[in-house]
Amino acid sequence: MKKRTEVRSVDMQSKVLTIPEVSVYLRVSRVTVYRMLRRKDIPAFRIAGKWRFNIEDLGHWIEKESRAGAPNGLRKP
Repeated sequence: MKKRTEVRSVDMQSKVLTIPEVSVYLRVSRVTVYRMLRRKDIPAFRIAGKWRFNIEDLGHWIEKESRAGAPNGLRKP
C-alpha cells in the first residue's frame, strides 16, 4: 500500500502545485480535485504523467468562478 503524503500547508513560494497542495489550497478533498480534473473544470497540466497546477492560473480561475457564482467544480451535475 502506498504511503499517503501529508501536506500541512501550501508553500506560496512555489508557482506550481501538486494535487495534495491544491486540495489544501482550495480546502477540498483530493477526490474533489480529481473530479474537477475529470470534468475539465480546473486549469491544470501534466508533467511526466503527474498533474500540476500553476498558482497564478488557479488565482485567475477562482476570481472568474467567484464572479460567475458557484464554482463549476463544486456544483452537483
